[in-house]
Amino acid sequence: MGCSMPKLIPDAKAKIISIAKKQLFENGYAGLTLREIADQCSLAVGTIYNYFPSKDMLVASIMAEDWHKSHKNMQKSCKTASNVEQGVRVIYKEICDYVQTYEKIWSEYKGMLNSFGQRHVMLRSQLSDLLSALLERLDRKEGMELCPLLAETVLAGAIQKDIDYSVLSRMVNRIFS
Repeated sequence: MGCSMPKLIPDAKAKIISIAKKQLFENGYAGLTLREIADQCSLAVGTIYNYFPSKDMLVASIMAEDWHKSHKNMQKSCKTASNVEQGVRVIYKEICDYVQTYEKIWSEYKGMLNSFGQRHVMLRSQLSDLLSALLERLDRKEGMELCPLLAETVLAGAIQKDIDYSVLSRMVNRIFS
């Protein structure tokens, strides 16, 4: 007897992520169940584990997918920004929107704190790269060494509700005017 190949399910991963995301925002992290996702996708629970080794990895994949969309929007906008402040404003807004989307999930999902430092450095690096490309495109190379610090400031400002963008805008305009 030969080995049977696993049944391939077209777009199973995309369907799992779509259903899981809907469930995550409707029921929160605690209410997200792989069994319910499997039922809604007409899959066996084990099939989900073929794509995501844990509930945490599924949630991380959902967040990563949305972050990649936000990052692409930042890149696109930075390529057309007419000045540094305009580029920083778009980055700030995208981060604010992303944070607002996931704020409730993060507050109940304690597992994220374990890898916060690593993710923070990765996000700061991505933002610094965007800012460097923006400065280079605008022929503002004299400010390149400030990009990691500016990225950290934009990230912190977007996350803190008590820091209004107008303060960040004034700072950027003073530095790059």
